Amino acid sequence: MDGHTQFNHKMDQSLIEHLLTLTDSNDESVPVIIKMKNPQSPDQLHRLLSPAHDVIKYQYANLPFISGQLSLETIRIISSLSEVEGLYLDRLLYAFCNKAKITMNADYIYKEHGLTGEGVTIAVLDTGIFPHPDFTNPVNRIKEFKDFVNGISQPYDDNGHGTHISGCIAGNGFASKGNYAGLAPKANLLGIKVLDKNGVGFMSSVMAGIDYCIQHQQKHNIRIINLSLGLAIQQEARHYDPLSVSAALAVESGIVVSTAVDNVSSGGTIISPAHHPFVIAAGAVNDRETSETSPVVSSIFTSVLSNISGFDKPDFLFPGLSIAGPLSPNSILAKQLEPFVLNSDYISLSGSSIAAGFCSGTAALLLQAYPPLKPEAVQKYMRLAMVGANKGDCFNLKHLFSIKVKE
Repeated sequence: MDGHTQFNHKMDQSLIEHLLTLTDSNDESVPVIIKMKNPQSPDQLHRLLSPAHDVIKYQYANLPFISGQLSLETIRIISSLSEVEGLYLDRLLYAFCNKAKITMNADYIYKEHGLTGEGVTIAVLDTGIFPHPDFTNPVNRIKEFKDFVNGISQPYDDNGHGTHISGCIAGNGFASKGNYAGLAPKANLLGIKVLDKNGVGFMSSVMAGIDYCIQHQQKHNIRIINLSLGLAIQQEARHYDPLSVSAALAVESGIVVSTAVDNVSSGGTIISPAHHPFVIAAGAVNDRETSETSPVVSSIFTSVLSNISGFDKPDFLFPGLSIAGPLSPNSILAKQLEPFVLNSDYISLSGSSIAAGFCSGTAALLLQAYPPLKPEAVQKYMRLAMVGANKGDCFNLKHLFSIKVKE
């Protein structure tokens, strides 16, 4: 973009940096997210769009945003509209990616309290979900599948990450005779594909998945959204970052949001949406005493308990090393990580993605035991379980269910 062009203060830094790489003669459309004062009545905005160059991608039902591919000229014009509060680059984000259950005292919870996550639905926004026997036998617990990448109606996972995370949350171990069951083996699942076969997706697609969950919350009893993904943002953007705002709106609607902390942030950046105080951020710890390892999916283990957003993050630590989970056959991970495939039905992976899954499973057990709990209460009681001498340790379910909960 030519140097004489002045940027509107409504544009975020990522969008400005992207526009600087373009010229006025460039006919490339730009992926943007627009924050509206009244997103349900964007009449003036629509009148300014050029059918030849501009495309609206998502007009969200429950979020104050609109996303699309817009020309440089349209971006210039709409940035001056009073009904437009902000313009953001629609950035790409990435997936982060049984001894763990023993470490967390899960068997104690099953035996003493009979908790399995039954009746609770977790929406997993990821690369999709393969209809693995651990989800479909003896009954199909995949309540719905929604694809914001390719528009396919039947469940599938061409990457494999989402299937593995779903198994850590709610796999019942059917194909392994119970050996590789998840934390909430009777919980229901919504598979929402927002990342492509390479584990990459646009922020706007993840926001569409969150919007979908809010819209269908009552229909499926969606109590938890799992986001084993994220992206680095500048510290100064933390209060208005669209992904964090969307996650916070889901929490305000009554849905627990569990996300992964990935310590790849540097140079004044923080991880969205994990930094937001409303969401529960999970970090991964090595609960193994051996040197056994498996591939770390786009993440390294959390080594710090705070970040520059001003809030202690991660909120909790969960197992994240060499965790077996359901395999999506013929997926990218199945082909690239063949040495870590277990008995053709499972694969062993590591990373903070998995920690977020265990966090979601923990929330499912708590919500089965105490259905009226709101998201802030879920986070409160999880915090109470890990205070004092337990702070900084791997999360322990026995501590959680020793607390007297007021519904």
